[in-house]
Amino acid sequence: MRVKATITALTSVASGFLTPRQSNDTTTTTPNVAAAQYDGSCFYPVPDPKFNLEAYLGTWYQVAGTPFGPTAGARCVAANYSLNNNGTVRVVNTATVGPRSVSIVGTATPVDSAYGAGGAFVVSFPGTPGAECPGPNYIVQDYAIDWAIVQTQKWNTLYILSRERQPAPASIDAWIERAVAFGSDASAISKFDQTDCDA
Repeated sequence: MRVKATITALTSVASGFLTPRQSNDTTTTTPNVAAAQYDGSCFYPVPDPKFNLEAYLGTWYQVAGTPFGPTAGARCVAANYSLNNNGTVRVVNTATVGPRSVSIVGTATPVDSAYGAGGAFVVSFPGTPGAECPGPNYIVQDYAIDWAIVQTQKWNTLYILSRERQPAPASIDAWIERAVAFGSDASAISKFDQTDCDA
């Protein structure tokens, strides 16, 4: 009898270790898991396999994204991309800061195909420090004819680009939702002011 009571007690204690007790917390959150690549140094978003460089060239307007450095507080943020003779892309970024227009010219260099068939670049501007990661710092995650979601390594900076300077607010909201589904932090995303801009 004593042995049976001891076995019952041990079984009861062991089951407490093996089967976790139910928590009263009934809230559950689903993690936002996004596809990524890793090169031994950094994680990168996966570029859109439908990316087409020739179709991507031209002017884009940043209608939402992560404000940082020169775009924090800026209006009328835009980028124009054109092909250089050596296969790189000329990047001309423009914005309005306070009452004045500012611009900077840089270069987007396609990266090794290990990072994707296209849509992944190292963008550099004169006087700016090099990227901390060896791979791309400009990755086109999702691309349509009139819209693009662009992210940087480690999902640090988001650009939601439109061919139209002032698309419908519902369209911007839909693309923000897509960017979040692709791993962007919703709390860090802002809409950009594209009103009262020079043509």
